[in-house]
Order: sequence, then C-alpha cells, then structure tokens
Amino acid sequence: MRAVRWVVAAVAVVASATMASSHEATSKGVTVAHPWARATPGGATVGAAFMEIRTDKGVTDRLISVASPVAGRAEVHTHIMDGNVMKMRRVEALDLKDGTSHVLKPMGDHIMLFDLKQPLKEGDLIKIALTFEKAGVVEVEGTVEPVGAMGPHGMDHQPMLDDTPSKGDTPDGKSGHEHMGHH
Repeated sequence: MRAVRWVVAAVAVVASATMASSHEATSKGVTVAHPWARATPGGATVGAAFMEIRTDKGVTDRLISVASPVAGRAEVHTHIMDGNVMKMRRVEALDLKDGTSHVLKPMGDHIMLFDLKQPLKEGDLIKIALTFEKAGVVEVEGTVEPVGAMGPHGMDHQPMLDDTPSKGDTPDGKSGHEHMGHH
C-alpha cells in the first residue's frame, strides 16, 4: 500500500511540474510566461497569441522568430499610429533588455497566427515555439481563451511574473515599443 501511495504522489508531482512548465518556460535567463490565444470563429484563418517575455538581470536577447503547429506561419506584430489610424505591422525582431519584461498583449505587441489549420477553440491548448538569438528555442503551451478576451483565465489583462515593472513598461520608464528592433 505504501508503494502505491508513493507512485500516486510521484505521478502527481510530475504532472504538476509538467503543467507548470508548459505555461512557463525558461532558457538561459529568458522566461516566457502566461501564454494564451483568443478563440477564433469558424472559418477564420488568422488568430493571435499573447504572453510575457522576461529577461534576468544581466541578460539581453532578441526574439527572432515564432512558430506554432496550429498555423502555417507565425509572426511578431505591433500596432503603430499612422495619423489617426492604428495599423498592425510585422516586427522582424524584439530586442529584450537586461532584467526587463516585454508584454505581448491585445492592442500591443503580439503574435499573429496565419493560415490556421483549424479554428482556435476556447479551452484548447496550443503550442508556441519562440526562437531567441541567445536562449534558443523556448516552447510553451497556451490556453485558448474566449473571443475578445484581454487576458488568460478570465483576467482583464496580461499577467506578469511580478509587480515590477508595471504592465507593458520597463524599469527605465520606456514602453515596450521603444525596445523593439525593426530590421
């Protein structure tokens, strides 16, 4: 009986560690946390995904590509103002500064998923692979939230690993847009 309890406890620990790591992953001082995507209506061929990317103190890097098996291609996008019109633009790379957090969120920087292979359905999990110049490939699983969601798990915003820096901003007071590399 004691052996059965030990096996059950070990399975529970492994399962919880696997679940935690799928929603947060770290490589060489770069952490990707709280990934999620919005559900898409049937017939939609484009979706969007969001998350936080944080670097440890003393670590800089660049996000150079993204991919997901749910899409034919994936790209990092940002919103820019062109006169009085907000437009989306592809970003070739995101520069990640030392000890900062870059939040990919609705109406800000985000991942576009093109040529969806099937609609993104609320409650599903999707895999996203982010490739960094130094940290290499970081793979995460994100939850699919309702159409129009502004954050994961019913939240009204993209959560962060801690309270500093404030949402979308870096410790130097500049918004995440000022830290993007357009190449």
